[in-house]
Amino acid sequence: MTIDEIRSRWAAGETAWAGWLLIESPAAADVLATAGFDAVVADLQHGSATLHELPGIVAAIDRTSAVPFVRTAWNDPAELMRVLDLGVRGVICPMVGSGGEAEEFVRACRYPPDGTRSYGPIRGAFGAGHEQARKANEDVLLFAMIETAEGLANVDEIAATPGLDGLFVGPADLSLAIGLSSFADLTDPELVKHLDDILAAAERHGRVPGIHAPVAMRAAEMAARGFHFVSCGVDTELLREGAAAALRAVRGAR
Repeated sequence: MTIDEIRSRWAAGETAWAGWLLIESPAAADVLATAGFDAVVADLQHGSATLHELPGIVAAIDRTSAVPFVRTAWNDPAELMRVLDLGVRGVICPMVGSGGEAEEFVRACRYPPDGTRSYGPIRGAFGAGHEQARKANEDVLLFAMIETAEGLANVDEIAATPGLDGLFVGPADLSLAIGLSSFADLTDPELVKHLDDILAAAERHGRVPGIHAPVAMRAAEMAARGFHFVSCGVDTELLREGAAAALRAVRGAR
């Protein structure tokens, strides 16, 4: 699936599904991508992968129909520019707390005149020269994570940021930040109320609402609620659950 196809899906009110990559392996990225996910997100914040492994991971995803994304470690211009130079076509930026921080994120990811990104793609995803700059500015997808109390309070000004494509909820950090007794529980009425506030802000400003929901049932519920970019499977959990299921089956067969 291309970025244009993902955008078309969103325009039709449909959900794009992402796999979440914690393992620092192109082989693991290939397994997730060939499973049929629309995007695969390499997690540079809490996963094992670093910028060193990212080129191989992006290349593995590029050989499939999935779109390569990253969740960066921080809202750091140097890292943002680097992941884009390595061929990533979607960026999820963590811990965005204000409109100003969202603007800094966007500007680091767009070439002039739209931003301050320096030219020098290692894996030019969109050609070279002016063509690369123009297409990258048009096509690279940028999501600001809403996962802090400050970000939740400022969600409307974050959503209003020019050049931002979407908002992406991190339920675990958001649960901690706002003092919920539950943890990343997408059925908690108080958390769901805040999710609806985020959905409303995204709709007001024409942004794509996204969320991390790695349990299939909850992911389906979030899509039905209105989230159109949902990460619904984490490589380590899928591997652990599959291995445990296989072991239970053979032990139970004796």
